[in-house]
Amino acid sequence: MSHQDESEALPRLVATLGGLGLVPVAPGTVASLVAVVAYFLFYQINPYVPLLLLFFLIPVAVWGSGKYEASTGRQDPPEIVVDEWVGQFICFIGVEPSLSALAAGFFLFRIFDIIKLPPVRRLEELPNGVGVVADDVAAGILGWVILSGLSYLEVV
Repeated sequence: MSHQDESEALPRLVATLGGLGLVPVAPGTVASLVAVVAYFLFYQINPYVPLLLLFFLIPVAVWGSGKYEASTGRQDPPEIVVDEWVGQFICFIGVEPSLSALAAGFFLFRIFDIIKLPPVRRLEELPNGVGVVADDVAAGILGWVILSGLSYLEVV
């Protein structure tokens, strides 16, 4: 393995979540589903664990995404899915993960991530991996606003 291959291996591992982003169909949706399960499991350890994980995950996701984009020469390729974990976890902050809340949060995040409302779409233009993660952060926040309201109203 050449030095260049070694220097690209860790960012690729981070950006694709260990290869999860290489699934042939809907890698972002698959990564979001896995994030929902991970959120539930981390929440069982302690409700603050997912939030603490976000503080670590966001800068690592930006770094890995930026390095991976640079190595491939492509902007936000579909195999980068670490950003789905960031957005999905943000969507759930402070919400007890009942089955209905997990399902609602999954769908809300995916909808906002896919439709990318006009101010969110502009975030993708930010350089060095920031844009890859920032649009998912925004989608997660939008989903969180609605999910938190539904949780407050005891709908989920």
